[in-house]
Amino acid sequence: MPDTAAPQEPVVAARPVVVERAVVSVRTLVVAALIVSALLGLAVLLSQVVNLLLILLVAIVFAEGMRPLVNRLTEARLPRPLAITVVYAAFIALLAVLITLLVQPIVDEATSLAHNLPSYQKSIESTVASWQHALNLGGSGSPNIGNTLAGSLDTAKNVLLTIGGYIVGVLVNLVLVLVIGFLWLVTADRLKHFVVDLLPPRHQDLAADVFSDMGQRMGGFLRATAINMVVVGVLTGVACTALGLPSTVLLGIFAGLTAAIPLVGPFLGIVPPLLLGLTLGPGHAVLVGVVLLIVQLLDANLVVPQVMNRVVSLPALAVVVALLIGGALEGLIGALLAVPVASALQVVLIRVVVPYVHSTQGRSDEAYARAYTPMSTPHRVGPTGGGRRRNPR
Repeated sequence: MPDTAAPQEPVVAARPVVVERAVVSVRTLVVAALIVSALLGLAVLLSQVVNLLLILLVAIVFAEGMRPLVNRLTEARLPRPLAITVVYAAFIALLAVLITLLVQPIVDEATSLAHNLPSYQKSIESTVASWQHALNLGGSGSPNIGNTLAGSLDTAKNVLLTIGGYIVGVLVNLVLVLVIGFLWLVTADRLKHFVVDLLPPRHQDLAADVFSDMGQRMGGFLRATAINMVVVGVLTGVACTALGLPSTVLLGIFAGLTAAIPLVGPFLGIVPPLLLGLTLGPGHAVLVGVVLLIVQLLDANLVVPQVMNRVVSLPALAVVVALLIGGALEGLIGALLAVPVASALQVVLIRVVVPYVHSTQGRSDEAYARAYTPMSTPHRVGPTGGGRRRNPR
């Protein structure tokens, strides 16, 4: 029988698939190189001027802290430049008195601390060794806590000396801060009016109110921090003197300076007195810790709510995040400036961003309107015009 199978189709050899790739032109490479070079140059420029920007920010915060005094003198019919000059003269006179009273005790106590440091370290080691022996913690594999604490006292001494050098640097920059702050107080109102005038008329009152609220937050933080530092420093110095600790002026100044750092500052201020308390015996160290904890609790429950929380009104999480960001960017000065900057940004968020988002969603938000109220007289509207929390906590 004939073969009835279907004829086979000829096999066609598969052609290799060729993927065409775009060739990067020389022009693209040059443009990319120019962009990268521009970004690197901008980063270098910002790193060079960041100190000037920090000084400018410190001057603005300082000027806003002085503004209420200047406004009161202006209301008493003093010309504004003269009112600023009077406030500055009073501040410089107060600073000169403090320097005159504190410089000599600081030098004497720093010299005495450096001279007696080896004996203090030996006292701490013997005290901790007696504790370890009494508690049966002195096994062969246990860490030498006495040496660690004695080394901590040396670290505390270095920190005190570093802060002393830091204060000298701050005093050197203080002249620049005072000059920029004076110029800010003289020209800030005109600058704000200029910026507000650039906005649509229906937003001008809100913008003026937001600027005023931001200035009050930043200036209020400076005043509240200064009050808190003085209270903590004086109480700590008096307590250390009553407890018979050495270098009480240094301990009080250190506690007052660390009180400017929210949340962690009070704990840092207790460490040097505790270490010096160990040099006088274990019972004395416990007494020092109890007394200073009482001082910090009194400050946290009586002073801070009155002078700080009313002004800042930041959640604890926001304070921690601001401190971490500020400390990571610019160390101690960044951590100190982080809270007033975050407080000013909170004003923009609450009074501008949140109302705008609500309005774009078509929400009336009557409850939000009742929770927020404007600060300035022209604004009597709800969240669409901005507002400040009556009970931020």
